[in-house]
Amino acid sequence: MFSLLLNVLVHSPSASAWSDATCTFPSPCWPSDNTWKSLNDTLRGSLYRAHPPAAPCHVPYTNEAACSIAKQNWTSQFWRAQQPGGYQDIAWENGDSYCNIDNDPNTPCAQGLVPQYVAKVQNVDDVKAAVNFARQHKLNTRVKGASHDYLGRSSGNGTFGISTIDLKGIQFEDNFTLNHGSARSATQSVVHVGAGEHWYYVYKAADAHNVSVVGGSSYTVGAAGGWVLGGGHSALSPQYGLGVDNVIQFEIVTPDGKLRTANHYENKDLFWALRGGGPGFGVVTKVTYKTYPAITAITSLLVNVTYTNASYHGALKTFLSMQPDLAARNFSGYTYPSKTNLLGGILVANSADVGGANATFKPLFDFAEAETKAGRPMLVQTVVSVLPSVFGMFSADPATVDEGSGSAAILGSRLVPLDIFKGARLEAFTAFLVKQPFSITLLHVAGGKVNTVSPSATAVNPSWRRASHHIILATGWGTNTTFALRNVLRKGLTQATQTFAELVPGFGAYANE
Repeated sequence: MFSLLLNVLVHSPSASAWSDATCTFPSPCWPSDNTWKSLNDTLRGSLYRAHPPAAPCHVPYTNEAACSIAKQNWTSQFWRAQQPGGYQDIAWENGDSYCNIDNDPNTPCAQGLVPQYVAKVQNVDDVKAAVNFARQHKLNTRVKGASHDYLGRSSGNGTFGISTIDLKGIQFEDNFTLNHGSARSATQSVVHVGAGEHWYYVYKAADAHNVSVVGGSSYTVGAAGGWVLGGGHSALSPQYGLGVDNVIQFEIVTPDGKLRTANHYENKDLFWALRGGGPGFGVVTKVTYKTYPAITAITSLLVNVTYTNASYHGALKTFLSMQPDLAARNFSGYTYPSKTNLLGGILVANSADVGGANATFKPLFDFAEAETKAGRPMLVQTVVSVLPSVFGMFSADPATVDEGSGSAAILGSRLVPLDIFKGARLEAFTAFLVKQPFSITLLHVAGGKVNTVSPSATAVNPSWRRASHHIILATGWGTNTTFALRNVLRKGLTQATQTFAELVPGFGAYANE
């Protein structure tokens, strides 16, 4: 999902050898064609000269059949994850270039931000070979799994890439223990997940095994890559903690090319760093998570609030003021407010209280009634149901789900405390949000169990341990948007995020978004 920037390496005997791992194409230090051929032979043909996925639709790589495949699969997140040069967010695929399926085919396809060569590793030995090659040639290296990096850490022009998407495997173990010398952990139920797995398939397998696991809320986020390395938030986090709070063990190839196990007994400092410290410590090949007894009831509330622009401030302020009560009731989920409507998917795990969930939104119903009586039409619609399991949140055919892949997006974010939804801070926060030209996402994924963990227990941003919400500002552009306008959008989002930070002094951002 995200890159592991291998030139920032610690906890390895060979770390010093990577301090100058900055060789990029077309520098004189770049390996010769014969040297790359030798690596390809070692990898049994799994080394690719990578290009953006739309390259066959452009000169000089024109290939009608391959172009047709790219057009058919352009928004498929599963297809993109498999492409050596494919990314979910094309802002980090093409950079500032025009190599898309709907651009002029006579416009040459540039390399963009796609690594020059990508090793699609098939097993741990392949990972070792790729890492050793990168170290020996001091290559600036990127690693991608499911390609869901929205901060651009898994791509880079002129670099060497390692793709872990083919490292599959989901294995449940009901009586797992950690052993190191005379030390032995208590027996627990776990799932071992390969670096190339998507959360959808982990949830599906967990459902069949009658257990639950804390994971991402997207069909195709990688289950054992950048998601957990940055912390890993989940709709289950308020009740079960972050992804890093549920990790039992990592298996990782470190910069010296050795496979190491990191847990509470072995390589303890590395284990601490991998739980939220972000990319930079090697290539993770497998993650072991604790599992829980199956969740058999999740109250799901879909809300759609429509209003005129005149009611936006009041409607948003009312909804934001409800957050402390929602947090106290273990609600989680995702909300998307805009100037004309507010959409949300709200969940309560281990609950089948349909009436109680709907009643919690009474302040919003009351405000809507008052606005409508005042001549400002406002409507609150809710659909409440009970899902039979975590996998019930992913009932749609994954082949038909559109999660925005194949488009360009840039993000800014902050973690916020519950106090921002009260008193004078609430008014200031509401005023800030209603002025934004950017899309807004409120992620109700902190608080509760997340706040009970010591800030020093893992390497995740300690702001998580005091936060109740993670809030994202985002924007993007079309495939033909001028580079000048893209820079205007980047600058505007940066300024807005900095202003946002002033509203929550002492709080940081989620490392992955």
